[in-house]
Amino acid sequence: MREDPIDYTGIVFDAKPDAVPYNYRISYKVTQLCLIMRICGRGDICSLIKLHMISFALISQDNMRNLIEFADGIGSAPIVRFDPSVNRALTYAIGYGLIEQQQNSKFKLTDRGKKLAEQIKAVGDLMVAEITDLNSLAKKLTERKVEEIVDMWRIKDAENQ
Repeated sequence: MREDPIDYTGIVFDAKPDAVPYNYRISYKVTQLCLIMRICGRGDICSLIKLHMISFALISQDNMRNLIEFADGIGSAPIVRFDPSVNRALTYAIGYGLIEQQQNSKFKLTDRGKKLAEQIKAVGDLMVAEITDLNSLAKKLTERKVEEIVDMWRIKDAENQ
């Protein structure tokens, strides 16, 4: 007994747009990076690892508290998660002329990036929680403290060999 072939012409697969959480939207992440560099960067400059550390700390109050305690010298090294959306946002921010990469591989906020960060701060009701947390951290997290964490990773990696 032979079955009739299935008629697939009436079946349609349409991609439906998925809601993207705000913290993964490029516009949010680019603005977040500009604020991080403006508020927490020395001379509006940050290393890639520092950007990742602060971006991850902004996810929760516990993460931020741990980072501030570490920066104050009273806490242990915080957990750091590297988020690909930070790298992607950096690429866009460079393309938009908001951030530039320096010869030493650190990232510097351009005048355009500074203006964006200052405008966001001036509005008063945009990214309020992020700005409050960044102001709490401010200039406490130095690149030297970031290097301490990187050195700990190297030591732990060497111990695991």
